[in-house]
Amino acid sequence: MTPVENVYARISAIIEDHTYCKLPDEDIEFLFKNFLETAIIYFKELNVKYKPIVVENDFGEFFIQKTINVQGEDDGLDLEEEVILAHGMILSWHRSKILRDKFLKQNLNTGDFNRLSNATMLANNLTLMDMLSREFVKLRRRYRNRDWNGDGL
Repeated sequence: MTPVENVYARISAIIEDHTYCKLPDEDIEFLFKNFLETAIIYFKELNVKYKPIVVENDFGEFFIQKTINVQGEDDGLDLEEEVILAHGMILSWHRSKILRDKFLKQNLNTGDFNRLSNATMLANNLTLMDMLSREFVKLRRRYRNRDWNGDGL
């Protein structure tokens, strides 16, 4: 089994969102768990062989476990699977940022929204989201084809 902290550490290092520093640990855990659950849904779409789930041990520690195991293979995620889950969490986190800006745009008139420079931020976030989505597709494709040796051509 893979501790969820492994994946949380990957996303924390990438997003560097200082607003999380002001939150209590329980709130950060709640947010990251929601992001992780969304990333697991993305992973399930990708891989029919493994269905990762978050499990809790007797001491209250959370782990990610593969529910369908291949004989001789460990229950834990490999590095590539951790990176894919972290990237899925980033997509989920970034979507929340974009939605917040879109809701702000709906609640303000266009002049106020543009004056607050959120219009530029929203445009930049949408561009970044497109780039992150393309990168996620590449990671998924590479993962799906990692065992393919060229047979069948």
